[in-house]
Amino acid sequence: MGDADDKLATKRGRPKVIGDEERRRSILRAAHESFVELGFARTTTAMVAARAKVSKRSIYESFGDKTELFAAVIREQRHLILDLPRPSGEKLPLLDTLVRIFRLDISEEAGRAREAILNLLVRESVLFPELSDYLYENEVIRSREALIEWLQSEMDRGRMKSDDTSVCAGMLMDCVFGALLPRRRLHNAAERADRTEHIKKRLEIFLRGIRNDPDATSQNAPL
Repeated sequence: MGDADDKLATKRGRPKVIGDEERRRSILRAAHESFVELGFARTTTAMVAARAKVSKRSIYESFGDKTELFAAVIREQRHLILDLPRPSGEKLPLLDTLVRIFRLDISEEAGRAREAILNLLVRESVLFPELSDYLYENEVIRSREALIEWLQSEMDRGRMKSDDTSVCAGMLMDCVFGALLPRRRLHNAAERADRTEHIKKRLEIFLRGIRNDPDATSQNAPL
């Protein structure tokens, strides 16, 4: 009977684990919506709890405070910003790889979600520098570092040449994110497609200067 009771207790215990995971996802979805819509300062845990249909206690069981909750939201969405690290020994042309790294091939819906998270990060980092510090210190955001690591790996493979991967990473991020955060909001798919092509041309120019290939400066050289 003891073994049977133990097995029954185990079976009864399993749904709670699934419930906890689902509740956490619900909290993160609600927090994401609230932060994007209202910003960090105006969002309260009570609002998030109401949207997620959970108690405030449930939020604090998973997240220490609002800052930790914000960080978790960013962590969940950062795949929309950079797709790194890349598969080992990837053999795609460099331009195609950069398109994938910077997620220039995502759907329009995912693109809008990326714009929302990028705008949220920029806006809140200006308003709350300490929040930005928290994200970097806890490695929630490490886009630049991940890009530097990728650049170094490509240089080790002999596909690129540069004296400073840090400068190259900064140039790439300015090229892409500078265009993804326009002063004028884009209103339709055609405008977003034009922007993507514009970014690709920027990347082509970058690659012509960094490729470890004397023929890469040619207008028709493959990238």
